[in-house]
Amino acid sequence: MIDPYSYLNGVFYLSQLLLSNFLFTLALLVYVIVSLVDMWKSYTRTSSKTDFLFFILTLITLFIGFLVSPFLALAFQWKRSRTKRIIGILLIAVPLMLVLVSRFL
Repeated sequence: MIDPYSYLNGVFYLSQLLLSNFLFTLALLVYVIVSLVDMWKSYTRTSSKTDFLFFILTLITLFIGFLVSPFLALAFQWKRSRTKRIIGILLIAVPLMLVLVSRFL
């Protein structure tokens, strides 16, 4: 039988990992802030409503739910910068892999 709370336990573990590892959280925060600056520059250059929407949503999730903002930053950077895309993938994949490894060990 599947435990209905296993997903919530994984999210709780992920949030505990982020809170306990200050340097990793700081790296995620820097990545999100750099992406916010890129979003704002892109919006002022092109006046694209999509870029402004990404900026507002990322800014809101930065304060309401920090775990969502790196995903939004990665979605914004996906077609723009290969280096920032790889950094975002690594910053998101590392804690997810740690959660999966800890669950199966």
